[in-house]
Amino acid sequence: MKKIQTLFFKGLRLRSWIIIAALALVLLTGCSSLEFSGSSEELQLTSITASPTNEYHPGKVIWHALLTPDVAAARKFYGEQFGWSFEQLGRYTEITNQGRKVGGMVEIKSKEGGETEAYWLGYMSVSDVDKATDFLTAQGGLVHKGPVDMEHRGRGVLVSDPQGAQLLLLHAAGGDPEDREPVIGDWLWNDIWTNVPEKTFTFYQVLGEYESSIDGNNYQVLQSEGKWRAGIRHVFEEDFKVRWVPSVRVANPELIVDKAESLGGVV
Repeated sequence: MKKIQTLFFKGLRLRSWIIIAALALVLLTGCSSLEFSGSSEELQLTSITASPTNEYHPGKVIWHALLTPDVAAARKFYGEQFGWSFEQLGRYTEITNQGRKVGGMVEIKSKEGGETEAYWLGYMSVSDVDKATDFLTAQGGLVHKGPVDMEHRGRGVLVSDPQGAQLLLLHAAGGDPEDREPVIGDWLWNDIWTNVPEKTFTFYQVLGEYESSIDGNNYQVLQSEGKWRAGIRHVFEEDFKVRWVPSVRVANPELIVDKAESLGGVV
């Protein structure tokens, strides 16, 4: 298995229920219980592909969204770190890498005056959002908002899985991004880190419609359509908070680490 380098960046503190509420209201309805800085324009969600593909890949993570207390600082950090470009669309910032869409950003601030934590959220493709939601709730997962139809974006629902990991399930308008080799600066991989790997595997095997898996040393690769789609990393801390961790492809991890620190990140 190829070695995957993962970078962690320090964020500010915020109670998890506020983060979840913000994710739900902002990403699914364009409104929030948190304050936005900047203009009063409505949130303009865009399609996740430049043109329709009309193809779907259940279980594939097809989009990433960042909620951040400072979009300008995030643009500087990620622009210099990965060479990403940005287009401001009202309150929504679309991210591109080498001309291709890879994600979006929304700026949030707490009305209570507390500090907020930047948070990346993955969107997983599902064949039927409503059926996936029914399965999730039957397994003990939690629905925060939806399912709802989002103009240009598709039908989605923001959820936590039965172990508390947050993600957005989406049946995208116009289809999913096509499968291709990730270039430098693209999202390379998505792991779920979990201290209950058997429960996590059983749940996601059904939710993501994965057809097979490869078992390694405390690691599993989930596959569908003959493609690697996501990984399950086994963590052995009893009080570990289960979470999704995305990775970006870089040319030189050592240089990226140095740059992250010089830009104010924490490795």
